[in-house]
Parts: sequence; structure tokens; C-alpha cells
Amino acid sequence: MKKLSKKLSKKLVVATAAVLVLSNGASVALADDAASPTTTVPKAAKSKNTEYATALANYRAEVKEYNEAKKAIFKTFQDATKAANATRKSAREAATTDQAKKDAMTAFQSAMSAATSARVAALAALGNPPNKPTR
Repeated sequence: MKKLSKKLSKKLVVATAAVLVLSNGASVALADDAASPTTTVPKAAKSKNTEYATALANYRAEVKEYNEAKKAIFKTFQDATKAANATRKSAREAATTDQAKKDAMTAFQSAMSAATSARVAALAALGNPPNKPTR
């Protein structure tokens, strides 16, 4: 009698598990079918996205040009300051009097102010960086 009840309880457990699995699987399948999202995008949204993508590509190109121009301005300024400093050092080493040393320093200061003025004017002519497009 014990063997019979053990077999029966095992079969009952297997049957119950099968029913649970089948009932859960069916509800999941129904839930997936009922809530299927649509994947179509309106044509107006597509055209706005392409317009934005085009504007964004143009913006990136403009920013690249702006940064290259700015880099060239600072490179020119750096070269001018290096040249002025080299001239100052050589004039200072060659100077034998205090007046010659002062003249070398004055020439250096005027070269530096000219380089700074040129950099400020070039940055003003370059203007502000381009504005990022909005959606």
C-alpha cells in the first residue's frame, strides 16, 4: 500500500508540475501577443530626424574648422613669443651696458604686446564657436 501511495504521489507531483508549466507558458504567450508594439515611425518624424542629422553633421564640420583656425592662431602666437624670447636672450647676452639690456627688454615687451594684440584681433575675427543644432 505504501508503494502504491508513493507512486501515486509522484505521478500527482509530475502532473501538477506539468499543468503549472503549461498554464504559465500559455499566459506568457498570450501576454506577448496582446502587447505587441508597433514599429512604424511617422514620415514627419523621419524627415525631422534626417534634417537634424544633416544639421548635426554640418555643425561638427563647422566646429572642426573653428578649432583648426583657433589652433592656428595659438600656434602663430606661440611662434611669435618664442621668436621674441630668443631675440631677447641673444640681445641680453650681447649687451654690455645697462642701457643695452633695457633696450633689449623694451624690444621684447613691444614684440610680446604686438603678438598679443595680433592674437586678440585674430580671435575676434574668428568669432564665437558655432551653435549646436536643436531637435
